[in-house]
Amino acid sequence: MEDEIGCPICGLVSISSDEDRCPQCDADLSCFKVLSSLPDETVGEENAREKRVPAWAFVILFIGVIITIIGFQFYWFRRYEILLRHYQSAMVTTLEDLMQNRPSSGAIHLDVSPEGEPAEGDPKQLDFWLYRVKEGDTLWDIAKLYYGSGRYYPVLLEHNTQLEVYALRKGSRIKILNNSGRAEDEYAGIVVREGDKTYFDYTVKKGDTLESLAVKFYKTEKFVNLIFEINPNLQLKAGETIKILLK
Repeated sequence: MEDEIGCPICGLVSISSDEDRCPQCDADLSCFKVLSSLPDETVGEENAREKRVPAWAFVILFIGVIITIIGFQFYWFRRYEILLRHYQSAMVTTLEDLMQNRPSSGAIHLDVSPEGEPAEGDPKQLDFWLYRVKEGDTLWDIAKLYYGSGRYYPVLLEHNTQLEVYALRKGSRIKILNNSGRAEDEYAGIVVREGDKTYFDYTVKKGDTLESLAVKFYKTEKFVNLIFEINPNLQLKAGETIKILLK
């Protein structure tokens, strides 16, 4: 069948493609033939655009995966670095104690009771790490490293009555339970939750005052009233158990 075209001027259809002029309006059809023979560039551009979108999505996904891998590796590298630093510190501390003829039960353990005297009975029940505080250390970080969670820091306070939450002194020594399971059990016995608040059951020591407790747990004496409000019948006698709000 012979190709047919239409006249864009008068609208006449079924004109033979061999005709150069419209039989009805005598319009020149040559230029319209040329235009109709050109490819549809718009369709081609849309197809190209559709092909580029998956490529960009792949690039973004690839970059995201690379960033995630690098971040994960950095996290574990930093954790191993801190752990190695703490172990080295524990080893140095133990060597110093051996030089002073203090009882030791291995390369990085010290068998000491909570009062600091030589341990009696089963050493597995009274075995501690002895850690020397470094610049920038916090009780939260130390508890997280040795006990698996920073929220267990009250256990450190329980075994180291000289500690202040916000004033760790570089070079001071901290006894740390070498069994994270025991730390978890002790935490459950000295910390209670009431609604959305968490309290530490602190045993008053000889010489404790409201001011010293406010500094010990909150860094400033301004929190004296908070301690008194939580413990309205406070007597501050040695051995008395009081509640300390954990922040």
